[in-house]
Amino acid sequence: MRAVKLCLLLLLTVSNTTGCWNLREPNQLAFDLGSGLDLTKDGLFEFSAQIAIPSGVGGGQDGGGGNKKESFRTLSATGENIYDAIQKLQTKLSRKVFLGHRQIILIGQRMAEFGMSKFLDEFVRNPESEMRSLVYVVKEGQAKDILNVNPFFDPFTANALVSGLDILAWKHNYYRDFLSDALSQGIQPMVPAVSLTASSKFIYSGAAIFNKDNGMKLVGFLNIKEAVYANWIRDRQENSSVTAFVTQGNGNVSVKLQSLNRRIRVKMVNERMKIDVHLTGKGTIVENNSSLNPSKPKDLQIIQDELGQTTQRSINQLIEKVQKQYKTDIFGFGESVHQQYPHQWKTLKDNWTETFPQLPVSVQVELQCKDPGRSNSSP
Repeated sequence: MRAVKLCLLLLLTVSNTTGCWNLREPNQLAFDLGSGLDLTKDGLFEFSAQIAIPSGVGGGQDGGGGNKKESFRTLSATGENIYDAIQKLQTKLSRKVFLGHRQIILIGQRMAEFGMSKFLDEFVRNPESEMRSLVYVVKEGQAKDILNVNPFFDPFTANALVSGLDILAWKHNYYRDFLSDALSQGIQPMVPAVSLTASSKFIYSGAAIFNKDNGMKLVGFLNIKEAVYANWIRDRQENSSVTAFVTQGNGNVSVKLQSLNRRIRVKMVNERMKIDVHLTGKGTIVENNSSLNPSKPKDLQIIQDELGQTTQRSINQLIEKVQKQYKTDIFGFGESVHQQYPHQWKTLKDNWTETFPQLPVSVQVELQCKDPGRSNSSP
């Protein structure tokens, strides 16, 4: 069923990316590179758009003062829904707002807490909408404030947010993936979270968890490390790093993991369901402040075991936190039950929200350091 829904979404996306922009020339369009969804203090829905200014792209200078030209402007408007707000925003522009190049969708925390269920339709139904936009939640802030940030390297906030996600090695969470999780059984949506610093710069602050069974409302946040571990379990993390204190070496060791894998097995023990999570990682030792020599097999095994055990404890704490505090299956354990025990899933799916917090979960982490780095022992 999930595969069928995803195929339908892909077909919709393909249809959205074809066409002739309604036969308009590029100089007649206002390109929305990033959209923001906020709920004002008065309870009104507010839509914001980061509009590209073509003359300001490329580091051009104003003729007189020598100041760098603006590469974008962020405009906002309130409305009954997304399309209504876009039409009101359109009155502020002499060019037609074009959504086909949108790279990001930002959701303010107040908006996310209110619930997104009533604001999902336009992104799918509108033929001009871009479903390959990345979705973020703004922790303790508004979407429009992030869109107003002038990035350090990139001309647009949208580009900077996309590049930052690549650096964190998080697999892209497009709107179509967000919607697929919302329509699927046995997994809850989780998207990256960003926040604004005191110096008006954005930083990644972890991940936001939604509950699709309660109006697609924001449930809570994970910090950066927890988000990486959750993505590892979800098979949506490309690489990572682990740093831990190695007791037998009396020092800390850091490993850069270039290869991450996961296996989730569902077992029936005395007619009770149990989840076994097996996580593996292979990488390179990039810093060794212990007395152990990773070029020696015995010392290397000690390092691998202690790093694996430290990571395993952290992941166990994460799963317990999500089960007891948030009570939402962001890991996709329900999907694994559906795939491995489809018959039993028919009776479990309607009450999975109550079953998940009580589900016994065991975790095993195995790390391999294939490369000890460019030295044997620490200087």
